Amino acid sequence: MKKFLSFIPFVFVLLLSGLVRAEMQQGMPQLVTDPRQAFMTGSIVVKGEGAAPPNKTLSAAQKRIMALRAAKVIALREIAEIINGVAVSGETRVVDAAVESDAIRAGVEGIVKGAQVIKEVYDPMSEMAGVYVSVPMTGPNGVLATLLPQVIPVMPIPQYQPYQPMAPVEPPQQAQARNYDGLILDVREKPFKPALINRVLAKNGEIIYDPTKVAQNILVERGAAEYTNDVGKAKALLGERGSSNPLVVKAGGVVKSTDVELGPEDASAVFSSNQSNNFLEGAKVVFVLR
Repeated sequence: MKKFLSFIPFVFVLLLSGLVRAEMQQGMPQLVTDPRQAFMTGSIVVKGEGAAPPNKTLSAAQKRIMALRAAKVIALREIAEIINGVAVSGETRVVDAAVESDAIRAGVEGIVKGAQVIKEVYDPMSEMAGVYVSVPMTGPNGVLATLLPQVIPVMPIPQYQPYQPMAPVEPPQQAQARNYDGLILDVREKPFKPALINRVLAKNGEIIYDPTKVAQNILVERGAAEYTNDVGKAKALLGERGSSNPLVVKAGGVVKSTDVELGPEDASAVFSSNQSNNFLEGAKVVFVLR
């Protein structure tokens, strides 16, 4: 009987600790650690876990502070790894570009230092802490705004010729009647990868949309394009950029995993429509991913 009674407090502690951990999991931020997903959701969200040091002389408050500090360090380290793994263009990643540029390295460090803590949790039973931190992909302090201006000058310049339609472009009055004022590229059936720079090419290799030619203030504010998983959402995103009648085309192929290739008719349609409304110069482009 005494053994049974002495066992009760131990069971109670286990149950209480389990309840605390269950409560900690409720209402937690959704983790976004895949760069592809981050381009769609608009932010990177990671969780770091840390433990208080096994020092019996520390107070409960000190253990909590030290566990939270350790968890944040781990979270920031993971944020840095994810940012460094973001594609710049083709097979080049941010970490590869950083090798060539002190400014890009400094940019990554600045983004990590500016990461926002969005949730802190601490379990006094296990003396474990969890810290959620977030970094925006867009906006003035986001990944795109910070890195794009630094990346473009050091990027290898592909030898693409400007697109020239093979067939006569439709007359301006007809193109104007269509009045397309944005571009939605459906790449759900292709092995496409979001990047800091996603180009649009014709099948002959000529370039239709080159984000490096977009005005820097637009790139900083909006990025080279937006990303979603639904055509309806893509139209809504372009609506926020002032586009009410976007042209929707399916990708004919993908070049080096980050550049979309269009067939002759779609390439001509995009070119002629842009002649009227210059939506490419305004980066009014959305990629629809699977």
